[in-house]
Amino acid sequence: MNRIILLFFTLVVFPISAHAAMILQFESSPSSWVGHGESRFVTPDDGYIFSVQSYFDNSLYFRIERDGPSHSDPLHDHWSLALAAPSDNMLTVGLYEGATRWPFQNDEDPGLSFSGNHRGNNRNLGFFNILEAVYLPSGGIESLAVDFTQYGEQNPDWWINGKLRYNSDVSVVPLPASVWLFMAGLVALTRIRSSKM
Repeated sequence: MNRIILLFFTLVVFPISAHAAMILQFESSPSSWVGHGESRFVTPDDGYIFSVQSYFDNSLYFRIERDGPSHSDPLHDHWSLALAAPSDNMLTVGLYEGATRWPFQNDEDPGLSFSGNHRGNNRNLGFFNILEAVYLPSGGIESLAVDFTQYGEQNPDWWINGKLRYNSDVSVVPLPASVWLFMAGLVALTRIRSSKM
């Protein structure tokens, strides 16, 4: 039984490298205008195209899009994430707190905006943590890993927690409630068996 638990922790709990993956993962509160209570995990394997543009020397704008026959088609699913460092600094590894809506943030504040499927907020508040940022010699981004939290209209009840990986080896391991219940069950079963021996 202990071997099963060890294997489970190795495969599920500890991060597994995604080998330069493109991933968007997020979950949202039911009251979030942008998220509508959805949880999503999308990759190019699902038909999504990941692209990025640089703005103002301190901002990156990511677009994640799956095209249907037309932009009004339900298969046309799209999300965007904009991140900005304070002042004219480049985005580098670290935690950026007090982020407000990009590109309207004050110069000394970081900027953040997550929107999609024709839904966006007028005011944002949140933070993001850049885990990896590798730039090309030309100044463009080669790889980036970021975890972010956005509060729509600056309301803590309108939250979105997300992760974006762009050509990144930093893993994303979503752990739904069922996984935690399974882990708790394994631990309880192990304790019961140990007490009977």
